[in-house]
Amino acid sequence: MKVLVLHTLPAGMAPGRAPEEFDLNAAAVGVAEAFPGAVVAGVRGEVNEVIQVVGTERPDVVWNLCEAPLGRPDREAHMAALLEWLGVPFTGCGSETLAICRWKDLTNAVLKSAGVGTPRAGVFPCIVKPADEDGSSLIERDCICEDAAAVERVRARISGPVVVQEFLPGREFAVAVWGRRQPDYVSIGETVFLNGLQLITYSAKWDTGGADYKDTPLYYNSEIAPELRAALAGAARAAWRAVGARGYIRVDIRLDSNGQPCVMDVNPNPEITPGTGMHWAAEEAGWSWERFVHAQLEWALDRQ
Repeated sequence: MKVLVLHTLPAGMAPGRAPEEFDLNAAAVGVAEAFPGAVVAGVRGEVNEVIQVVGTERPDVVWNLCEAPLGRPDREAHMAALLEWLGVPFTGCGSETLAICRWKDLTNAVLKSAGVGTPRAGVFPCIVKPADEDGSSLIERDCICEDAAAVERVRARISGPVVVQEFLPGREFAVAVWGRRQPDYVSIGETVFLNGLQLITYSAKWDTGGADYKDTPLYYNSEIAPELRAALAGAARAAWRAVGARGYIRVDIRLDSNGQPCVMDVNPNPEITPGTGMHWAAEEAGWSWERFVHAQLEWALDRQ
């Protein structure tokens, strides 16, 4: 099996976005090291460039790490669609799922229609976040709003469309889900908030030397009661089915005031850099990284 690990290069990113957010070389190398002989190729994301690389390498399967073609995170689904058009098997979710999950309001509508619990609208305190961004972009501490005036202040700071939802007071979990065609495997990590921080800000996710990062540790060995673990896994699996996921995803879930899981976000292209969430998730489930990589590649081929 010839494997091409294809990733986009960080270039021309929007102001305020950390370059390391889109530097996918370490993630690509981590995949290649788990599958000796794999070819790693970084591309800007131009259509002809991608067609040329695929035509030259002639892979049996592509590990898709193309998150921001031409520096545009909103074109993530375009790259998957191009691979689909070329008839090349690839890992991860398809273009339709990537497109749905790009828009948080659309994701919420799809989840609700499938009976998946989500945060309510029209309730204070609430959280205001961009509707069409990922990676916690533009999310700061002031996004938690106690009244309408605070909502308007955040709206003024965020130039694009926003989603306004109930701010959930309970515990927060990152639920990794993966499988051949169904969400067969689940691993649950818990984000712990320290020193008064109540949400994962942009700096908490990307500024590894900052206070917010240190105040939001993610643990895969936290105490989770069996009933809660089952409820979290059930919500994540329902989200997988609702958005038509495949391969692997991460579902962000928080508990409401009654302790019920609500899905806040579905990430169909989660971080796989060594030493991050998906590595920890696989390990918590008893998988080696090599087993995870080989399974994803086999499943991608099997879907053709």
